[in-house]
Amino acid sequence: MEDPKLKECFNSLPPYIQESILQSGVEIKSEEHLRQIAQNFQANQ
Repeated sequence: MEDPKLKECFNSLPPYIQESILQSGVEIKSEEHLRQIAQNFQANQ
C-alpha cells in the first residue's frame, strides 16, 4: 500500500482483519474498497 491515507485506514483495522486481508491477496483499490473488504471479513468471522 503506497497511499498514506489507505495505509492509515488499514492500520486502524483490528489485527485479525488486517491479517485476513493480507492472506487473501486482494488488491485494495481505494479507501472505500478497503472498508467494504473489512466489513465482509468482519461479517464472516
